[in-house]
Amino acid sequence: MLGAPLALQPAFAQQATPSEQTQEIVVTGSRLLRTDLTAPSPVSVVSEQNVKLSGNVTLERTLNQMPQLGQGNTSSVNNGGGSGIYAANLRGLGSTRTLTLVNGRRFVAANSSGDVDMSSIPDALISRVDVISGGASAVYGSDAIAGAVNFILKDNFQGIEATANYGINERGDGAQRKFDVTIGMNAPDDRGNVAMSFSYTKVDGFTQDDRSWSRTPLADNSAHTAFVYSGSGNIPYTRIPLSAAQIASLQGLAPATTPGCSVTSVRFQANGTPTRYCSPEDSYNYAAYNYLQRPLTRFNATALGHYDLSDHITAFMEAYYVNVQNNSVLAPDSLTPLTPDPANPLTTTLKVRYINNPALPTVVSNFFNNNQQVFDPRHTGIASITGAGLRTEDFGTRRSYYERNSFDFTGGLRGDIDLGGRNFKWEVFGQYMRNREDTRNLGFVNSARLTQALDATTSANGSVVCVSGSTGCVPLNIFGAINPAAAAFVTPERDSRSTFTRSVAGASIAGSLFDLPAGPVSVAVGAEYRRDYYQSNPSPYDLNKEYGSASNNPLAGGYNVKEVFGEIGVPILADMPFFHRLELEAAIRYSKYSSIGGVVAYKGGVQYAPVSWVRFRGAYNRAVRAPNVGELFVQPGTGFTGGTDPCDITARPSSAVQQLCVAQGVPAGDIATFRQSALGLTSLTTNSGALKAEKSDTYTVGAVISPPFVRNLNFTVDYFNVTVNDAITRPNVQQVINDCLTSLDAAGQSCQSIIRDSSGQIAYIQTNYQNIGYLKVSGIDAQADYRIGLPSFFELGGERAQLSLTAVASWLFNKTQKALSQSVPQDCAGYYGGGCSSGTGGFILPDFKLNLTGAYSSGPVSWRVVGRMIGGLDVYKNVAAYVSHVPAVWYVDSTLTFDVDKRLRLFIGVNNIGDRKPPVLGTTFVGDANVDVSLYDVQGRRYFGGVTFKF
Repeated sequence: MLGAPLALQPAFAQQATPSEQTQEIVVTGSRLLRTDLTAPSPVSVVSEQNVKLSGNVTLERTLNQMPQLGQGNTSSVNNGGGSGIYAANLRGLGSTRTLTLVNGRRFVAANSSGDVDMSSIPDALISRVDVISGGASAVYGSDAIAGAVNFILKDNFQGIEATANYGINERGDGAQRKFDVTIGMNAPDDRGNVAMSFSYTKVDGFTQDDRSWSRTPLADNSAHTAFVYSGSGNIPYTRIPLSAAQIASLQGLAPATTPGCSVTSVRFQANGTPTRYCSPEDSYNYAAYNYLQRPLTRFNATALGHYDLSDHITAFMEAYYVNVQNNSVLAPDSLTPLTPDPANPLTTTLKVRYINNPALPTVVSNFFNNNQQVFDPRHTGIASITGAGLRTEDFGTRRSYYERNSFDFTGGLRGDIDLGGRNFKWEVFGQYMRNREDTRNLGFVNSARLTQALDATTSANGSVVCVSGSTGCVPLNIFGAINPAAAAFVTPERDSRSTFTRSVAGASIAGSLFDLPAGPVSVAVGAEYRRDYYQSNPSPYDLNKEYGSASNNPLAGGYNVKEVFGEIGVPILADMPFFHRLELEAAIRYSKYSSIGGVVAYKGGVQYAPVSWVRFRGAYNRAVRAPNVGELFVQPGTGFTGGTDPCDITARPSSAVQQLCVAQGVPAGDIATFRQSALGLTSLTTNSGALKAEKSDTYTVGAVISPPFVRNLNFTVDYFNVTVNDAITRPNVQQVINDCLTSLDAAGQSCQSIIRDSSGQIAYIQTNYQNIGYLKVSGIDAQADYRIGLPSFFELGGERAQLSLTAVASWLFNKTQKALSQSVPQDCAGYYGGGCSSGTGGFILPDFKLNLTGAYSSGPVSWRVVGRMIGGLDVYKNVAAYVSHVPAVWYVDSTLTFDVDKRLRLFIGVNNIGDRKPPVLGTTFVGDANVDVSLYDVQGRRYFGGVTFKF
């Protein structure tokens, strides 16, 4: 069937033909040998055609349209998207809780969290994608808390197949090109097969300035009755936040350019004139520079092979190489200029010598000199400026260039052996994987060099030079226009690299022990060893802490794990009245980690078919997830996200909250009119000490129905309930704020994590990985598909016509998180804001998603139409917002294919036919682009087409 990207196919029981009845297979989610595709845990299948006809050149776009998957990093996540790793995220529980496999084995990871970049998987060789949405740790080990995504590749490809695919947005941007060539042949006497596949992909970027809804940053007005402009408080020529009393005491301050505005700070004009800063009128519009779709260049090379050494032993190998180049661009550097202090690495204070400093314009020197009561109360000649905001517009944009080179080699033997008169299948294998990521950052301000450039003097020959005498130092004035030579000195190229390696060895054997009246008792046992190691090497400037608290730290760490596992399937009853089939299954895995010690995962399942066309299934899984390298050896670092200071008057703080704000450092004289000066909030993450394994309990109960009175009609429905205890979580800044507001205890842990500067503005919020939380999700997945032959009127050229209809839905009853010990559990299913979304790591999770597909085929022609619905959303309870409800959004896609002959296929398509625009929610809730770029389509109507040759 030619399905849509979301036209999933459940693993229905299939009636074996006489020639197939002795064939044994293994399905995803189990290692037992079976004669059909039934299993207690629900497994959905994305076919090869679904992948190829989607028009997408990266797998993440196709799979993220599945109702079971939540959102995560995509090619549209620019700020906060890191190096562009597109990982699977089942149930919205996080990519670290979804295990990604290729041919049932782990694949090369792309970062310290162990995430697999789906763009590195060779989609030209995909036979199908199995998605098991119940916990699978007992079968596959750690990380399968939410389930597993298993990419099954073709292992007997013969001939030559070449495909070219090109797509472009209707607005003329975001072009995508993909070229695949696959070559395969059998060995003499069909004793084996070898296949090689090569793929080249290039995606062009486009920016927020290219779409009307993201061109201007928006936020609610103070009454939450409309959107207003809301740029960044970090502006060209510097802004200094001060209290109202401090501003009132200043001399030589020019009036605001907008009469009657809210004055929260002092800003400097290009000539250095100090001026009252209006919020938000004087804020900075960064949107024109930021990507909505990041550029991507990728090359894949894959080799698969197997050869029968004898009738009972087969050697096999898999080799993968991928080179990915992924870029991000942000507006000119946005920073708090500071003077690095080894005694206080978290300082946000900049020290500027204003007496006899020729780098400063006279108007600036006089301003600091005339206002020493604010900037230099000890009369040292050095001004102390805390929490300033600078936008280095004269320096150009921030550019990050990421290049990943990954390879994965697997080799082993498999075969069968007779033991006790029974045939067993066995396999031994080894894997070595390595990923290296090189990063080149340009346009980022080096705080240590900035401090040197700000401190100038006059040399003997009358030249203005840096006091430090550092090679290349050029005096600089951040309180006005900056010359290019100074910009080059304070923004050196900031390079880094990281390496992830993984070694795996495993062995397993599966077969049947004995026969019961209902059938054979199946078993599988095995053992595995795995070692993960990650190392990062930041730039020399970072090692010297020249970027202050934003300096990256080196990281080196790893762990190993030794595992043994077993699985058993017992048929209880078969071919009896009301008991067509009754089977029980169980599995257990013991894992000994060098980092956390021993953990046990186990599962139990049952299948009951009262008649051949109705099957009930249920399973319980105790899954575990050990902390990954990135969590165990976290690098201290800062991040930036959308969010609102609870002390801001637009947040309507109560009197109790205002008292807390004053206790935290907001000047009492400002509390009635206090405004947040920055666009968002800064987070600081440090190592929080020992972590232990997560444990989850997953229950699934469902049914599969294929009524014989309606041929080719199938239904599946499954209820799921997942609870993750001791969840390793790093609360987002809004959750820390919420927890603090719940306790209103200025001495409590969450309130102590909110650090304010001398003007009362939030300098940063400390967020660390902890084991104190829990996660809960529950809901129902349902699917129906129907296939019918059409009357001759619909036939083309006398060829049989067929219509296939598919509906796939997922209801999420709740997605509850308790991130901190004091916090109230928060259900974010179908909500945004209030800690349920931020746009830089906190993505919206709808409580309902639906995909409808209709596919017509007759002879050489196939046509499919897909409707994708994202359910409506509400703002989180008790959160004030201009947009309090978002209606459901529908997207319609269509693809037409035509087989010219057996060797040539043409295809064309249109995605988002209605050119639906994403709903605008504002930067506070969903980040820089005003919309959740991970959830909604940001490309608009897109056309694609291509050709496939087969030889």
